[in-house]
Amino acid sequence: MKKTMIAGVLIGLSLPVMAQAMEFQTPGTLGMGRSGVARTTDAYATFINPAGLAFSEKTFSMKLGAIAGVAITSSLADNIDKVGKLELDSSDMTYTTGASISEVSAATAKAAQFAGILNDLNDKKGDLTVNVNLALGFQYSTYGFGIIGVSEVGAGIGTIDLINIRAGNETMTTSVSQLATDIGVVPNSSNGIATYFGQTQYDGVVTALRNAGSITQQQAQDLVSTLETKLKAEGVNTSGLTPDQIAQGLITIAPSLGGTADTIDNNKTTVLLRGIAIAEIPLAYGYKFDLGKFGKLGVGGAAKIMQGTVYSTDVEVMSLDDSSDITDRVKDNHSESTQFGIDLGALWRLEDVRYIGPVNVGLALKNLNSPKFDGPTDPITGAVASKVKVQPQARIGIALDPASWLSIAADMDLTKNKTVIEGRDSQLLGGGIEARFDNWYALYLALRAGAYKNIGETGSKPIITAGLSLGPQWLRLDVNGAFATEKAQYDNKSYPNEAKVEFGLSTAF
Repeated sequence: MKKTMIAGVLIGLSLPVMAQAMEFQTPGTLGMGRSGVARTTDAYATFINPAGLAFSEKTFSMKLGAIAGVAITSSLADNIDKVGKLELDSSDMTYTTGASISEVSAATAKAAQFAGILNDLNDKKGDLTVNVNLALGFQYSTYGFGIIGVSEVGAGIGTIDLINIRAGNETMTTSVSQLATDIGVVPNSSNGIATYFGQTQYDGVVTALRNAGSITQQQAQDLVSTLETKLKAEGVNTSGLTPDQIAQGLITIAPSLGGTADTIDNNKTTVLLRGIAIAEIPLAYGYKFDLGKFGKLGVGGAAKIMQGTVYSTDVEVMSLDDSSDITDRVKDNHSESTQFGIDLGALWRLEDVRYIGPVNVGLALKNLNSPKFDGPTDPITGAVASKVKVQPQARIGIALDPASWLSIAADMDLTKNKTVIEGRDSQLLGGGIEARFDNWYALYLALRAGAYKNIGETGSKPIITAGLSLGPQWLRLDVNGAFATEKAQYDNKSYPNEAKVEFGLSTAF
């Protein structure tokens, strides 16, 4: 059953996140480029930087928020969708000797498309990450309390099987010469001129088929020309691959036509599904020291109970209907355990600096005790995975208030944080501005804009952010978003290759 990516992840908070750490969590900061370490002094300081509680401006505040996002790199999700469109589990893929020319050539054309998709996966790899976070925080004086759930689901390509990729019945011996016989092409019907492939691709396929079996140049040309005729027919190329990609797929298939390779339905190409979900209940406190002419220094800490669910499973591409299955199947194998964590923070404020107003510099340190969560048991081997360690994280930030209605802030991760995708790291640098209008039609209005970038990954592009707050302080609505300018495919639809949306409600008095 098809589901949208976000709907698939929002099933409870029991969705995954696995790795040695996650992105530094800063609820309520998305619109300003995810910068909040030096400017958050309300209920969310409990989660971002507990030292901010030392500078609380209200006796009580409450904030509730949710954020969901997706990041897609390269072509993993798109290629899984293409495999689903081929319908490789249909009966026309398992033809037997004596099948019609149309049946054999159609099955071979599908096999070529499948091989072309595997080639693309092998070259580009690609991955998909989905995040869903929920946060409820309370602040009373310099104390903070709350619950936050953070989840990260990841999918990356595992094994690429370029051997078991032929069409036909799994019990029959299929060779290049047998394939030519099955298709039943008329000898000398082809003059060796390409009509679907480019001439270079046509000649490459002919050479690959001749090298794979004992057939003549003419037989190979006849075979390729028959396949070209089928591929030109409407509705045959359901994968959307280019003729060049399909030609490369046929070249890949050729060595498998020796009678020893298995059929597509036994292909072992796998997708690695990893994830971790952590629900935290922190109790935080902040205290402020007056340093005289050197400003004020706030220090804070949070002790938290952490319930972690680690997910890990490998699935074969052939078992996925489309890329939306990823967020369903990742829950198939998991383990739960409970730990505790320690966060510390510092916030230094220098008031009334000429031209730039108050200057705030913050430092937040999370999970200093490196809590470890149990890994799941392999359902096939029975082996228990090693514990998953959430490594310490550090972030520094600065915030300026050059006018009573304007704030400028920036944050940077000091640590390179692992993600659920092996080999992919998160180290964010971002910032933004916020303009506030206290008497906008008797309501409070704040507008935000910013950007952030993953400096831990070579070639990553900046992500644009924006947001607003609206309403009186006793009930205020927050809406923030982030999006990349580049596009990617997921669940047969086009999306920005990274996008997040955040909603929140808050009250203070």
